[in-house]
Amino acid sequence: MKPIPVLDAFGSAPPRSPCVLCMKGAQGGADLIMTEWFTWLNIKRNPMISFSLPRGIDFGKDLREGDEFVLAFPPPDTALRYKQGMHLSAENKLSPAVDGLPFPVPGGTEVALHCSLAGAYNYPFKKVRIFNCNLEEAYG
Repeated sequence: MKPIPVLDAFGSAPPRSPCVLCMKGAQGGADLIMTEWFTWLNIKRNPMISFSLPRGIDFGKDLREGDEFVLAFPPPDTALRYKQGMHLSAENKLSPAVDGLPFPVPGGTEVALHCSLAGAYNYPFKKVRIFNCNLEEAYG
């Protein structure tokens, strides 16, 4: 994967499309989980992204402001495999890191967004936690 312009990433990662959160896991491994939903915010001035995860799961609960992660956009059937979440140990070579990205991404990923967390909150009417993040760099 190589860096691509934000507008190209926007075209390949449409809102509400399946997306997999890839972040640092325990003991240097990686945690991967499919998000509930994904959308772009303020695309022209300061590219930001918002996504949600169900509350009560282990994935994402330790994310703090400034933490980095990758949102990957594999084909929808591949993304569904990560609905329950998956932990890859540091020794696992099943999904090796891609050049330029700090975490492994699912096979067949078309676009990957390297992000940092800007804030998170519990949505009061649904059992989800919403994450807002800054887009650091897009890869495709």
